[in-house]
Amino acid sequence: MDVIKSAVVTREAIGQGRSRYLTYLSNLMMVVIDLEGGPSPQPDPPHSHPHEQISYVVSGEVNLFIKDKTIRLEPGDMFAVPPNVPHGIQLLSEKARLVDTFCPIREDFLKK
Repeated sequence: MDVIKSAVVTREAIGQGRSRYLTYLSNLMMVVIDLEGGPSPQPDPPHSHPHEQISYVVSGEVNLFIKDKTIRLEPGDMFAVPPNVPHGIQLLSEKARLVDTFCPIREDFLKK
């Protein structure tokens, strides 16, 4: 069992105004992503990956871009992304927190 205490965990900077911390098992990963410095004038570039993803908006507002749709998301909203489907977000509020889950785990997120 792994316990991650938010008050003491070291967050990893993953870009301008973006940080994350995570935990994982052999087949499942949960990632908390904090976004700051919004609203963003442009969406993030779309990306895709071979992992299943389910995300939860904890706070803030974002636009989700998936397939040919743009969907405004607010706290309490969730979304699912099938493997290899291009998607991205745009920060609409000053800051936001998302919780992403992945299966299988994102090996590229692990520190070497």
